[in-house]
Amino acid sequence: MRSKLKIVRVVFLRIIDYSLFYLCYPLLFFFPVKKNKIVVSNFWGKAYGENPKYIVDYLLKNYSNLDIVWLCKPDIILNKHSEFPNEIRLVKNNSFRALLELHTAKIWIDNCRKNFHPRKRKDQFYLQTWHAGFGLKRIEHDIEQFLSKRYVRVAKKDSQMCDLLVFEHSNLFKNLHYTFWYSGEFYRNGIPKNDIIVKNDTSTIEKVYMHYRIEKNKKILLYAPTFREDGSLEINIESLKKLKQSFESKFNFEIVILLRLHPNDILRHATLIHELTSVDYIIDANDYPDTQELLCALEILITDYSSIFGEMLISKKKCFLYAYDYDSYMKNRGLVLDLNDLPFPVSKSLNQLISQIEKFDEFVYYTSIENFNKDYGVFESGEASKELGDRIISEIGN
Repeated sequence: MRSKLKIVRVVFLRIIDYSLFYLCYPLLFFFPVKKNKIVVSNFWGKAYGENPKYIVDYLLKNYSNLDIVWLCKPDIILNKHSEFPNEIRLVKNNSFRALLELHTAKIWIDNCRKNFHPRKRKDQFYLQTWHAGFGLKRIEHDIEQFLSKRYVRVAKKDSQMCDLLVFEHSNLFKNLHYTFWYSGEFYRNGIPKNDIIVKNDTSTIEKVYMHYRIEKNKKILLYAPTFREDGSLEINIESLKKLKQSFESKFNFEIVILLRLHPNDILRHATLIHELTSVDYIIDANDYPDTQELLCALEILITDYSSIFGEMLISKKKCFLYAYDYDSYMKNRGLVLDLNDLPFPVSKSLNQLISQIEKFDEFVYYTSIENFNKDYGVFESGEASKELGDRIISEIGN
């Protein structure tokens, strides 16, 4: 009975919220756009990270008199996460206040489709930074048949509002305007969050080691599998122990394993995460605010179909693809490029992965990456944050 009352209460409050929204929304047009205001969102309300973070960092270091608002979830505001610079105002995402901030901002920055729909005004500028790096998975319009009708509707509306869309520099995607339902301008001179990868920022490496109290003589292995619709995750303490032993035997250094799941998988695998991190050499890295800093600090990456491997094309650090469900994944989702065409060792079983580790040849590996980057036009300028930040200032001045 109590649970039913709770559901009724939630539905009632949501009806009230939407009613107030539609009643009050027209009033927002009486508020002018403020030229120095920038409203930022990261994954529908997450903390300070991803592409928006690196653009904002550049703006704060190089320009003054900016009113920067970050839309985030209530718990982030409550805890006032220390990673946020003091100059940033935090506002609850999906609130009427957030709508007011968006409606009066000159600049919007987002890395995902907006899940509520303010109407962009003609003198506003919307920078969509997207969230993936070197894309391997088919996305957006290319997999429309697997997307909900609501998502397609939201994505099309979002693309119509965009003024500039950031996407990786390669020739892998043949028709980006088609893929994104988008007719506007692309920025393809690099991805802001990859600037620290290009520059190999040593202070970032030290920051990660200090955060997890990792001894300097140890190396980080990051295991970061992608999201799967069926929730499957073939991993246990014994398999990670075998991998640790194989890497240590091959490369002659001690390993610490950081475990980082896709955000959609963290809650459903909470029990497994707790079990895995009960041993001292496996660390739960799901709460770390910035994946990019982990990629900067690691020595070895194990992933599968995730675009996270793209950073290894830039840093040329060791990357192994563990695709234990390759056949079913290809059938249900598909990729724009076969895994075996990538310059990384591919394995479909734990034993095969261990074999790939044992026969790993660094010279062959680095040569393969160089050839792949040349063939597919993979490029990172290391200046994306600066160039996009300067573009924002230019738009503010217009």
